Amino acid sequence: MGERKNSALIGAAFQSILDSTRDMMFVKNADLVYMAASQPFVKMVGKKSSDEIVGKTDLEIFDDETLAKRYISDDKILLSGGENLIDYIEPITDDDGQHRYGSTSKYILRADDGEILGIFGVTRDITKDYMARQNYQKELKYLFELPGDIYAVSYIDIDSWRIISQRRQLISEGTLQSCQTMEELAEAAVESILDKESDASKFYRNFTQDFLRSIFESGRTHLAFKYERRLSDGRKHWVLNEVRFMTDVDSGHMCAMLSAKNIDKEKIEEQKLVIAAKMDKMTMVLNRDTTMEYIRQIFERDTTNKHALFMVDVDNFKALNDTHGHQAGDEFLIEFAAELKKRFRDSDIVGRVGGDEFFALMRNVTGRDVVEAKAKELLATIQGVCSEYGDVSLSGSIGIAVYPENGKSIEALYLRADTALYQAKREGKNKYVFFEK
Repeated sequence: MGERKNSALIGAAFQSILDSTRDMMFVKNADLVYMAASQPFVKMVGKKSSDEIVGKTDLEIFDDETLAKRYISDDKILLSGGENLIDYIEPITDDDGQHRYGSTSKYILRADDGEILGIFGVTRDITKDYMARQNYQKELKYLFELPGDIYAVSYIDIDSWRIISQRRQLISEGTLQSCQTMEELAEAAVESILDKESDASKFYRNFTQDFLRSIFESGRTHLAFKYERRLSDGRKHWVLNEVRFMTDVDSGHMCAMLSAKNIDKEKIEEQKLVIAAKMDKMTMVLNRDTTMEYIRQIFERDTTNKHALFMVDVDNFKALNDTHGHQAGDEFLIEFAAELKKRFRDSDIVGRVGGDEFFALMRNVTGRDVVEAKAKELLATIQGVCSEYGDVSLSGSIGIAVYPENGKSIEALYLRADTALYQAKREGKNKYVFFEK
């Protein structure tokens, strides 16, 4: 009678544990059929109650057949080997597509005579700790061996607000400054970043304990900034700065790994491609679309100053192609564009409309006399280039429109300068004409 009461007591206690535990617990018989399960285990397999589990096998309750077969195989090995398995890592069911991992212990249940009755298993969800450790170990490799293009790494403890470790290596353009405090690290970064309005500059200007904690707690684990910085030898250099947030598996503190990667060569190549897309491939002045966009931006930013738009066309250019061939025509345009560009300042805009037609914006003009002087200089330049082809009657015509009197948009100004250009041609060519209302 007493044994039955003890058994009932133990059974009630075990059921109470199943009902209240946060761990995933289960009991299987020797045929690997489930006899009991805790609510966290029920939830893990995607069921609502233990009634959907008890009396069934892994193949019947798990949607993932591969995972079910793995569990069955592990259990058979356990039963045949006769030894308990303690705290081994295994995958558990995914959570909305996110991989999860559990730390599992399985104990063989035996009768008094040693007969194997089944298995008691306990699994704790350690996904967060497991992934943190994996990430932690992967990131910590930077503290021991820096790849060739990673030339500086700082490992920082956010909770204790200190630099745990730094590694640097020389690159041809200089090294990163070594810092002793978090404030020094942020200050050095801000001073070296050339674009003070960049995301990188804003990040390091806000480089405080609360700021980094807010990023960490938001769930973001990785930030990356590309920027141009001045290195210790004074030269400019493009850098990829990455910030990886993690939990230190030993202290449990919020930490971050800051790395600086040399991307100067790839950035220069990238800029070359961007520039090439903006240029007229033959004459190497800006193409039409880029010129229009640059002028549009100037008009949006600077509405107080006067600007003059010059439309320039080579008279009788077709005769040059017909007489000397298209290669000679191309060579003429290349030389003409180069000379045209020399006559304007770096702050002015020079582009090719197409064919033998070019346009240029002369910025911040003080009066009509300045514009006329530039127009006369351009005619002389055109005549100088044309003189090399004396057997062809070449000259240049120029139409001029002034911002804002003749228009406040590039489209309006372009139309009116073009109107003035064709008036110059109608009046005999080799001259300049201002647009008049």
